[in-house]
Amino acid sequence: MANLNTEYEHLVSEILQGMIKYGGRENLRVEHFENLRVEHNVSLVGRSGARHQIDVFWEFKVAGMTYRTCVECKNYSSAVKKSHVAAFSAILADIGNVNGIIATTGSFQKGAKLLAEHNYIRLVLVNNLLKTIHITMQMEYPNYSNLSLGFNQDSIREARTRNGLEKCDIESYSIGKHPLLDASGNSVATFNTVLNRHQKTEGRNRIENIGLYLEIEGLGMVLLDSIDFDVSYAHLPPTEIIIESPNSAVAVIEEIVEDNRHYLHNDGSVSQAINNT
Repeated sequence: MANLNTEYEHLVSEILQGMIKYGGRENLRVEHFENLRVEHNVSLVGRSGARHQIDVFWEFKVAGMTYRTCVECKNYSSAVKKSHVAAFSAILADIGNVNGIIATTGSFQKGAKLLAEHNYIRLVLVNNLLKTIHITMQMEYPNYSNLSLGFNQDSIREARTRNGLEKCDIESYSIGKHPLLDASGNSVATFNTVLNRHQKTEGRNRIENIGLYLEIEGLGMVLLDSIDFDVSYAHLPPTEIIIESPNSAVAVIEEIVEDNRHYLHNDGSVSQAINNT
C-alpha cells in the first residue's frame, strides 16, 4: 500500500507541475515563473516549531511575489472526511502563507467540502485513466433436447369440436425456430426465444403458464401450457479482447468546487482536452 500511495503522490505532482507549465493562459507563461520547483515528500517546519510532512510542495515567484502550495494526497477508496480537512487546515495555518490542495482518488464528504471552501482549500480528484482494457470471456451456450409439450385440454377439445373430430393424436414435434402464436394468430415467439428467456439449470427443466399457441396440422391453433426439456451446456475456449484507448491522456484531475477538468498526456503536457493530437 505504501508503494501505491507513493506512486499516487508522484502522479499528483506530475499533473500539478504540468498544469503550471501548460496553463493555457496567454498572459502567464512558464517563463514568467521564477525559481519554480515542485517537490515530493517535503518536510516543512511550522511557526510552532513542529515539523510537517507534505506530500507535494511547489513554490515559485511571479512579479516578485512568492507563491507556495502544499498538497495532501489521499489515495482512498472511501470519501475524505471533514476531520481530514480540519487536520490539514491546521497544518497550513502553522506553516503560514501557503495555499492548500487535497487530492484524492475517491470523493469528499459534504462536511469536508464545506470546511475546505471556508478555509480556501482546493479539492481535486486525481485518477489514472485506463489505456488498455483486457477482457477475458468464457462463453457457454445451452443445448436443448427431449422436448415434451403440455397442451391445454380445454383448447384441445375446442379444436376437436371445431374440426369435427372425436379424438386426435398430437405428435409432439418442434424445432427451435418453429413459430409460437398469440390468441390472434400472430407469430410472437419461437421455441428458442421462450427457452432462452427463462432461468435454466443443467438437467431437466419445466416452463409453465406459457400462454402461447402452436399451429397443429388438422387441428389449427392449440394452447400450449408447458414445455419440459433437458439442458446441457457447451463451453467454448476462453477469448481475450483487448481494447486500446484512442486518447493520449493518461490521467485526469477534476476540481470539485470550480468543476474544471484537466488531462495529463503521454508527453507530460496538461490540457483541458482528453486528446492532444
